[in-house]
Amino acid sequence: MAQPERRPGRLADDPCDRFVYDPDVECAAPETVRALADKAWAAQAAGLLNRTPFYAGKYGLSAAEFAALTLDDLASLPLITKREIKEGQLAEPPFGTHLGVPVAEVKKIYQTSGTTGSPSVLALTAADIHDVWGRIGRRAYFATGIHHHSRVLTTYAAGPFVAGATHSVLEEIGACSVPVAPGDTSRVMTSLQNGLVDTLLGTATFATYLATVIEHRKLDGHAFGVRHVVTGGEPGGGIPAVRDRIADAFGARVTEVMGLGDVSPSLFGECPEAGGMHFMGQGLIWPELIDAEGRPIEIRPGAVGEPVYTSLVRDAMPVVRFRSGDIVEIQPDGCPCGRTSFRIRCIGRADDMFIVRGVNVYPSAVQEVAALFKPWVSGRSRIVLTTEGVTVNPPVAVEVELGSEAAPDGLAGRIESEIRDQLTFRARVVLVDDGSFGEAGYKTRALIRRLEDH
Repeated sequence: MAQPERRPGRLADDPCDRFVYDPDVECAAPETVRALADKAWAAQAAGLLNRTPFYAGKYGLSAAEFAALTLDDLASLPLITKREIKEGQLAEPPFGTHLGVPVAEVKKIYQTSGTTGSPSVLALTAADIHDVWGRIGRRAYFATGIHHHSRVLTTYAAGPFVAGATHSVLEEIGACSVPVAPGDTSRVMTSLQNGLVDTLLGTATFATYLATVIEHRKLDGHAFGVRHVVTGGEPGGGIPAVRDRIADAFGARVTEVMGLGDVSPSLFGECPEAGGMHFMGQGLIWPELIDAEGRPIEIRPGAVGEPVYTSLVRDAMPVVRFRSGDIVEIQPDGCPCGRTSFRIRCIGRADDMFIVRGVNVYPSAVQEVAALFKPWVSGRSRIVLTTEGVTVNPPVAVEVELGSEAAPDGLAGRIESEIRDQLTFRARVVLVDDGSFGEAGYKTRALIRRLEDH
């Protein structure tokens, strides 16, 4: 099995869970990280407009003018979105004008799901796979506590979706990997009960679903030997009530990872200190933070905004000021693990946000409130909207999945009151049977629209 490209370092006298995969970068001083980023950006900017028609047509700058831009100048450039890239691919399939290398150099192609009838395409060279996505992924999963001695049950699809890149990351770390198809609850439970693994990797909704299965079958989840659950692919793993439910079911610690396909599928990883996800793209990805109007926000503790990313090292499809669509909150500085990058919690998705009488609402906030009522509820909930647009008139329909214990009379009303008290909007809670959301093998949509109900 492939071994890490370098021997991982560690902080003196720290236990195994504090090992650092790339210590010269992850534990480096801010000025050292900035110097690495400056050097990488200079090399990227030098030829970007000549090799990527997408950017040559967007900026109205000559190649020389663009090459002279520093990282501090990036904020003057327009933002780009997933929609722009997708429109280019539809106009000039399969790669649009965003491909920065000859087609012969493309060695892996991922496809993302979408609503336009055809998937978006993500192309990678061999260097992109190993030196960018792979390196960031190894940092992220190593940070969570997955090391060469770990035995990992991963429920991420290895098919067309970028989450499949996790499989090679686990191999390169040196961990034992036990892949199971998304939603294959039978095989997952058999693997857990047979003691095959000590680590479970999946979405927060699937891990929550497994907690419900354990309760319904009256199993002792602590006897499985799972000591670590890593959630990713969606917001939720950082919600205290959801995290506690998963931890209680397995007797395990819970950490999370986060990324996005156009940049890197594992861009953030949470160490066992559990104080938020560390940014893991140092020297490879340049992060910014913007508000809803696209104005820059300083990355500082307490700041809330949308991350924007620029590829410092990427051959096939580099991004410049790419809007992530995530909404995050920057966590306090400093971590006993020694990593020096900023940490985040993901609040939700910008495209899932809706407004109720001037109040911005994210489905993850509603989920956090509803999850307070476990074990009467499973911890899974979703918003149901019956109109188009962002502005919603109350009451807002909220479906909450029932849990393992019989619900008391008036539970829906109690959840409605708690939502009103904490989130200051009026909800109409509908309690749905356990399992109504399905097995959530990949992820559960946090917000759905049923326009025919209106």
